[in-house]
Amino acid sequence: MNKKVICKDVFGKEYVVDVDKLEQRIGIYAVIVKDDRILLTRQWDGYSLIGGGVEKGETLEEAMRREVKEETGLDVTPGKLIYYATTFFKRNEDAVPRQSFQFYFTHTNIAGEIHNMNITESEKTYTNDVPEWVDLDRIDTINFRHSIDLKTILKAFKA
Repeated sequence: MNKKVICKDVFGKEYVVDVDKLEQRIGIYAVIVKDDRILLTRQWDGYSLIGGGVEKGETLEEAMRREVKEETGLDVTPGKLIYYATTFFKRNEDAVPRQSFQFYFTHTNIAGEIHNMNITESEKTYTNDVPEWVDLDRIDTINFRHSIDLKTILKAFKA
């Protein structure tokens, strides 16, 4: 009997998957907080953290710089690792199931103007607007579409 895991999509739908079917993915996410606001990307019908997959040959820091530049137009200097997690997800019913090793970093410098003109073709299928600064006292009211709860990430940020 093969081991099975439950994969979730961004809407919370669950899929039971044989572990032999999983592809592994390393993800990097930027926790960019400034003046009691967090910078989030607009995805699906809500918000998510800025970040994505680490490409072959990239360090985590290089991937963070690239992802932030792609999704926001901003240049950042990666800070410290504040959180990590392993999740299981599928983008939708027909997608490849993935085991994702996720790393969450702060930043030390930020420069540039916000835009999303550098997003990839794949990101265009679910990104629907430019990134937005969201007040931290408003996070309970937004539709957050990410595999790890935003309060968990912010608690690690404040630690």
